Parts: sequence; C-alpha cells; structure tokens
Amino acid sequence: MRNSIDPIEIVCNVDDKYARQCAVMFTSLLENNPDDMIVIHVVTTYLMPCNRTLLSDVVQRKYGCRLVFHKVDETLLDSCPRRQGDYVSTTAYLRCFLSAVLPVSVHKVLYLDSDLLVLGKIRALWDVDLTDKALAAVEDSGSGNPEPLVRLRLPDNYTYFNSGVMVMNLDYWRDNKVLRKLMQYLNGFSDRIRENDQDLLNVCLWKSRILLPLRWNMQSGFLMRRPGCRPYALARSREEVRHTVIAHFVGRKKPWHNNCANPFASEYNRYLEMTEFAEPRPVKAKIHPLLSRFHSVMAWCGIGGYYCHPSPKAYGFEAR
Repeated sequence: MRNSIDPIEIVCNVDDKYARQCAVMFTSLLENNPDDMIVIHVVTTYLMPCNRTLLSDVVQRKYGCRLVFHKVDETLLDSCPRRQGDYVSTTAYLRCFLSAVLPVSVHKVLYLDSDLLVLGKIRALWDVDLTDKALAAVEDSGSGNPEPLVRLRLPDNYTYFNSGVMVMNLDYWRDNKVLRKLMQYLNGFSDRIRENDQDLLNVCLWKSRILLPLRWNMQSGFLMRRPGCRPYALARSREEVRHTVIAHFVGRKKPWHNNCANPFASEYNRYLEMTEFAEPRPVKAKIHPLLSRFHSVMAWCGIGGYYCHPSPKAYGFEAR
C-alpha cells in the first residue's frame, strides 16, 4: 500500500519523440519507490492519444499512482531561442513555465528528464530543504568548462548545474516572480543562450540554488576517464557512482541508439523489459563487441571521451 499522506509530485516535459523512453523512466521510478504515492504531471504541447494511453497504463493501471496531463499552447515557446540542428527540443523550456502551468495547490515538484532512470528511492531527494531557495540541482558534468560562465557573465567560481533533475520550490518562484525575470533576460540577452533553459536557469537563479550530491543526477560525463567537471567533482564522482540513484543519459548517444556504450545501458534494458508496449517494441540497447573493446582500450590509455568501465557493476554499483 502506497503512503498517500505526503505524495511525491513529479513533473516531466514529454513529446511524442520521447514518450516511449518516458514510459521506461516511469517504470524505473515506480518500481523502485513502491511505498510512496507518486503524482506525475506531464506537461506537453501535444501528445498523440496512443502515447497518452501508454503513459497512463504504466502509471495508473500497472502501479496505481496518479497521472495528470497539462497541455500548453506551443506559442508559449515562440520567444525561446534554439540552436540550429540541436537534438534538444524547445519543449525543454517548458520547465521554466511550471510555476504558471501547474495549479497553485502544487507547491513543490521534482522535475525529471525523460532520458534517465531512477534506480533507487527518491524520498530523501524530495525532502531536501528549499527554504528561501528556488531549486536544488546537481552540477553539470561539463562544469569545468569556463565558456558558459564567461558567456553568461557568471562568477569564475560559480558551479554550473544541470537542469535534467531539479527539486523546484514553486512557491518561491511565484512569490519572487521568477518566470518574469526569466522572460526579461530572454528579451534582453537571448544571444547569450546556448544550452536552452539550462543556461537561462543558471544565469537567473545562480544566487538561489542548492547543489545536490552527484548520485541524484549521475550524468554520462561523470563516468568517463577524463570528464569535463571541476577537479573536486571528479574526486567525488568515483565514490558517488557506487550510490547512483538517478542515471542520466546526457548527450546525443542514448541507450535506444545503435552502439551506445553508456555503462547504465544494461540497466535501461532491464526496465525496458518490465514495460508493456504495443508492437513493435522498442529495441534493446546493444553495442558491437569490437566497439566495446575499442572503448575499453581507449579508456585504459587515459584518452578522454571514453567510459572507464563497460558496466555499472565495474564502478561498484549494485542494482537494487
């Protein structure tokens, strides 16, 4: 029996491109949090009826939790810049509008991207203290790159965060008119924005965010031999990966793409098997043995851009 006294409120931006991946993410979330009532808010500009049914079947029919759809007009995103050819859709900006899209009865949410897995209990993440803060997030795996700080005019010692996993204090957003501040920045400095909403949130909320341990958003970059994060984060990542709760498949290569070498792709396959789909089923993640061997050799040689190990277990992670 799920505890409904203090439900955990999840929100996701979903479109038809990522609906099936989102179903796998929901499966991992609900499998690993059987004691908590989970309320999932899906914010979308459009979602085909078959994909709405897919997500409803996972959340409500299979796991007995609640799913709420919030449809927004796509013209809401007209002023949001996007790089030509970017694999990230402008719907990513929808997380900037959550304080206005969701009812005022929703005071706090845990935002999750669709391209991740929840591999453990998230109650401790949900309970993080956000008093007088807008959000809590994990630093970006490319935080060692000074370019965003220079471009966005942020302090040299600032730690740039990843917006794929965030606990958001919507009451703070509403009381401090955060959405208006975001739109004002876009109107005046849209040419500085390269990483979509992530840049926008970092530059506008850098004084009102809390940094979380890496286990809550273990991005692909933290698993590589020479990640792009700050040195102190690299030292922490070697221990944190063993306690990963959320594995995030950042970058262009995802487990549903051919020859994805991400070590957590095997975990993705495990939850894919638990998810019910109408035929044809999504394909499992797989990598050619020779390519896998090549990655291992390059990582052993200390060359950047390659994963230290081929599987989560080799990092010390044990599946729940």
